Amino acid sequence: MTFFDKYTYKQKNYALMILAVLLVAVAYKRAFSTTFETKGYQTELEQKLERASTADHDIRLGQAKLAHLNRMLGEENNSVERVQQGFLNFFAQKADGLAVHEVSEVMHFDHPDFSINTHRVVLKGGYLKTLDFLYALEKEFRLAKVLNVSFEFKRYNSNEEKSLYTTILIQNYLR
Repeated sequence: MTFFDKYTYKQKNYALMILAVLLVAVAYKRAFSTTFETKGYQTELEQKLERASTADHDIRLGQAKLAHLNRMLGEENNSVERVQQGFLNFFAQKADGLAVHEVSEVMHFDHPDFSINTHRVVLKGGYLKTLDFLYALEKEFRLAKVLNVSFEFKRYNSNEEKSLYTTILIQNYLR
């Protein structure tokens, strides 16, 4: 072994340190990094399994929230015609002693995430009967929700007598 005799102990120690660093780098690259990567995948899969085990509950909770919002805001994705026809059918069933004086054109607002349709309806009739109808409208009408109600006691035409006119604004949402 005369090959290593020509080098000093200092040079041999430097070569040994460089060789040790190279061996550690190769061992890290070949064995340890894949172990750490596999451990990361295992942790990720365990989290996904845990989330999957509660997915059924999360879906039911989301559906319950959606049903609550539909009750609060009215059903979504109903067309203008369906809401107006539904309102008129509801009016025919629940209104007693009231008349629809005017149904205005629908006001439409577009947002990037949703659209809002606002329907304006003017009713003519007595105050107590109007209140009964409005109560039923708020409690039972599911296609849209009451946004605003205003009462006016006035004369629309000069040849009519004064009457109570109720302006109702109802809204429905579209995705």
